Amino acid sequence: MCKMLVSKETLIRSGFPPYTASSILRQAKHFMVQQGYEFYEGRRVSIVPIQAIKSVIGDVEFSETEE
Repeated sequence: MCKMLVSKETLIRSGFPPYTASSILRQAKHFMVQQGYEFYEGRRVSIVPIQAIKSVIGDVEFSETEE
């Protein structure tokens, strides 16, 4: 079963440096807000849907995702 949420830690485990992982997550949250999901404006939200990540960095495969 493919889980649909990605966190900063998942991005780091996938090989991104910590600052880059934070930047990708921030951009993905901004994308979600633009799509009308105001929940992602919160500072404490630390996971985003994998589709938002793919909109920022393209089609990538993650070995581990979180719920």
